[in-house]
Amino acid sequence: MRKVGIWIDHRKAVVVTIDGGQESQQVVESDIDDVTGPEGSRRTSTAYGPQAKDVERQVQDKKRHHLARFYKDIVKRIGKPDQLLVIGPAEAKREFAELAEKDPALRGVKIKLEPADRMTDAQIAAKVRETDV
Repeated sequence: MRKVGIWIDHRKAVVVTIDGGQESQQVVESDIDDVTGPEGSRRTSTAYGPQAKDVERQVQDKKRHHLARFYKDIVKRIGKPDQLLVIGPAEAKREFAELAEKDPALRGVKIKLEPADRMTDAQIAAKVRETDV
């Protein structure tokens, strides 16, 4: 049985894979801060047009697209597990699970979501070992 557990937030993911008694771990960074950092205000092409909302929308669009690529990269790395445990704080775990459920590579995989705050790599691995989906 191949079991994968992911602790994920918007900045990084820790992927723990247990396959036939062999355990491996990898960390995937999203570099989201590089994408959504402050760039200053910009004017639109329309004189006296909106300024702040246009910039905010552009930053939110960049962030959304960057996170989608980050989640898809993780899906590629995990392959096709028998069980998938997704843990983490806030929204990232839910966003990832929604994308994973739609991905053809993970069709039919049991996915379990659990809330969790910061965890060490050892705590994440232990959680994956003890949790059945």
